[in-house]
Amino acid sequence: MHVRTCSATGSVLKLKDLEADKNVSDLLVRVVSVAPPRIISTRTGRKTQLTEVLVADETGTAVFSLWGFGESGSVSAGKVIRITNGWAKEWQGKIQLSLGRSGSFEEVPDDGSLPSISELKSNKA
Repeated sequence: MHVRTCSATGSVLKLKDLEADKNVSDLLVRVVSVAPPRIISTRTGRKTQLTEVLVADETGTAVFSLWGFGESGSVSAGKVIRITNGWAKEWQGKIQLSLGRSGSFEEVPDDGSLPSISELKSNKA
């Protein structure tokens, strides 16, 4: 099993470790659910698409916001994704993830290092 580490601490970055207004260097999470995309107006009046993806690891859950038309691509429940150079912020009292300008995400093979989607859903209580 290959697990990247957070360079600042040398430990694996988990959802419980995320802090608002901080960079998310490398995070491995499982997609729990994907909300239907919706069209919203930005502060400048431009229209864009927002897709909210609930992601989880064994330490918690967070909403991963994908901004822009077509950004959600093939993201679906159960898949494992790696978020690189993302950003964490607080919205309505909860940590929310986004990519910012230089961030990216990719689907990665499920190596069994994350709990299954059914385990994550049952731990949500």
